[in-house]
Amino acid sequence: MALYKVIFLGLAVAGPDEEARLLKGLQKKFRLTPEKAENLFQRVPIVVKKGISKEEMERYVRAFEEIGGRVRVEEEASDESPEPLKIEEPEKKTYGRRITCPQCGFEQAETDECVKCGVIISKYRQYQEMARSMEGQVREISSEDRAAPWESGEGFIGAFLRTTRDVLFSPTLFFRRYAAGEGYLSPLIYGVITGLLGIGVSIFWAWLFVAKLFLFDQWMPHSYSKTLIGFIIPLPFQLALSILIGSSITHLCLIIVGGNKNGFNTTFRILAYSFSGYLFGIIPFIGIPIGGIYFLILTVLGIREGHEISTGRAILAVFLPTLVGIGLAILLAIFLPLFFGSLRFISGTGV
Repeated sequence: MALYKVIFLGLAVAGPDEEARLLKGLQKKFRLTPEKAENLFQRVPIVVKKGISKEEMERYVRAFEEIGGRVRVEEEASDESPEPLKIEEPEKKTYGRRITCPQCGFEQAETDECVKCGVIISKYRQYQEMARSMEGQVREISSEDRAAPWESGEGFIGAFLRTTRDVLFSPTLFFRRYAAGEGYLSPLIYGVITGLLGIGVSIFWAWLFVAKLFLFDQWMPHSYSKTLIGFIIPLPFQLALSILIGSSITHLCLIIVGGNKNGFNTTFRILAYSFSGYLFGIIPFIGIPIGGIYFLILTVLGIREGHEISTGRAILAVFLPTLVGIGLAILLAIFLPLFFGSLRFISGTGV
């Protein structure tokens, strides 16, 4: 029976998204830790399995193709097969320079083609040099890159703008990389800042509109300004509390629908970074409705990517409190009139 070995060659298509998908697939399909998956990826080409049957070899090939990997299959000589004739044995006696194949490690007389695996050595080395030259251009999944820009320790303004850009315009990639991070404080501060900017500016627009419409700024300028300040001062604490309560309720709903894959920390970070949607509040009058809708969209995408669940389950987890509230409202609308009607009936019969 023919036996085969599977050699892992790396990415089928180069790119940061494909690399992230491949690393995650290696962890999931072969039950590797992130460090072992990264180590395996850095050591390509590498033999991952040898001495296996054709059926098992095909399973390995399909598994690597599904996660975006590229492999080469080689047939191994069976122990039951007769020994091959060593016709070329006299030719191995050479006093010239010898070379080791960078692909399979076979040592032979210096030539450009490996007599064992058939690889063209010069082209193979050119490919390796090209891959090394691209390492600086392709973003690697390193320990530093697993931290969101806001948490990376770079400048405040630059980190804030870069994080906001990634969340608003590349939310799927952002949450796939950074949702399952560590820490609560940095995401909480970011959520409070974005909420304060968006909701605070929207309150100012409303104050300006009402003041000009009803001339409050002329009749009682000091008291109306104090009212505005009274709304703004407690806003940071209200935002922090809403992030904490909102993430707790969302995580409870996530547990109910069976979507809790990476813990409460991931849900908390998703809610905090999703507050970026409220930055649309800087647009007068229509900004807050747009921001609220986009906040929900970001939350659904974050839950899906951070907990690695389906879109339908993520939507159900986010909107489950709303569905429960609607159900309770319908029940109250049905049973309250019946309750008060029965009270009136009892009161009438007692007279």
